[in-house]
Amino acid sequence: MYLKQIFIYSLTILFCTACTDELDQYPETSIVADNYYTTEENVESTVTATYNSLQELYDYYMILFGEIPSDNTYVQAPNSNTGVSSLEDFTWTSTTGFTNSIWENAYEGVLYANTVLEFIDDTTYESESIKTIRKGEVTFLRGFLYHLLTSIYGDVPLVISIGNPSDAFDDTRTPLEEVNAQIEKDLLEAIALLPQVNSTGRVDRNAAKAILAKHYLNNQDYTNAEIQLQSIVTSGQYSLVDFGDLYGVDNEGNSEDIFSVQFASELDDKSEGSSYYYSFTQPDNEGGKGAMAMEKSLYDLYDVNDLRRTLINESGNTYYINKWTPSPNTSVGDAGDNHYIVRYADILLLYAECLNENSKTSEAITYLNVVRNRAGLTNTIANNQASVRDAIALERRLELVGEGHRWFDLLRTNKAKETMDTFFESQSRSTVVESFRLLAPVPQSQIDITEMEQNPKY
Repeated sequence: MYLKQIFIYSLTILFCTACTDELDQYPETSIVADNYYTTEENVESTVTATYNSLQELYDYYMILFGEIPSDNTYVQAPNSNTGVSSLEDFTWTSTTGFTNSIWENAYEGVLYANTVLEFIDDTTYESESIKTIRKGEVTFLRGFLYHLLTSIYGDVPLVISIGNPSDAFDDTRTPLEEVNAQIEKDLLEAIALLPQVNSTGRVDRNAAKAILAKHYLNNQDYTNAEIQLQSIVTSGQYSLVDFGDLYGVDNEGNSEDIFSVQFASELDDKSEGSSYYYSFTQPDNEGGKGAMAMEKSLYDLYDVNDLRRTLINESGNTYYINKWTPSPNTSVGDAGDNHYIVRYADILLLYAECLNENSKTSEAITYLNVVRNRAGLTNTIANNQASVRDAIALERRLELVGEGHRWFDLLRTNKAKETMDTFFESQSRSTVVESFRLLAPVPQSQIDITEMEQNPKY
């Protein structure tokens, strides 16, 4: 975060000068930037800043956006979490906090990635192999960030160079097909540039393959998704671990971890930690934030022998997901837990899904059972494509709850409205999901200063 702050300060110096007189100041901005990005150290700081944008995204809003609108969880203490309560009843607007936060943090990461790619070729590195890997890392991160942006907002401005900062005010939304093509291009390039195994905390080739597979799944391209997922599964690089070895600071970097956001306690004035336990596990009447609790209807779906029940705390008939550890000091936001964006169980279930959709149901059952057996369950009784499809969807809920997947699963399978309308009816709630809610609104702050059009009905 410290490097990120330095970089933001540097960009402020560089880019704000352009606001004074566009024609006169842009060449000066370019010259200053050219002078700054002449050393490996300065480029490396910007690579770090690109990674750090993931901390801002995943410390709170991205996880809640992936869970609260779904049938998995709800906001336990709405009065303390007014910024996310609208996710629960589908009443968010273009000025609701998450819409602006996710957008800004994602595009901040895109800016950092574009800046590295603009200057790294002309920067001397002590190691050319490290230079190549860094190009792969930021190319991957840019593709991943656009994958998130399109999943949430639909059409978004496609920015792949730093250009003239004043041009940002002319931004329009790029058609989804064009952004999707760039996502695929970035991720394929990243796969070619990244190593099979990278340094701790950095993305590698399989992380890129995983996100590329998810990108294909967003577009119902099960054939290409299967190819990427099969490559990961057959690599022999990953395995499922016991649940006692899966979560917590002491278990980071285990054999199930494919792509994680990195956090750490007691660093940079306690600015590198996470607040997951405080926000999601600790009840509000015990000093926590109460931002997320499990729906009882989901808790009731766990078999009595399911080992994953040990990851759920009950307090006053309320169920809290216990996948995180508290801060080791008085700062509630300084816990050291990393966050899994992709882990091997996720990949196995996605691979099973692809196999099933590609009419390889018997193979799909094999990989579904691997995840079930780790949880202490017997093999599935599902035995045809339709029942296996439902069994995989349920297993993803039970396995990945609280990690930010369910709403995105419902969106990519075109089941969001149907599933949530049925859920609300079962809970005797009057909420009906309007179709336009399947996309979030572009932040009003962006609409006001650019030529972008808002998503319909917002």
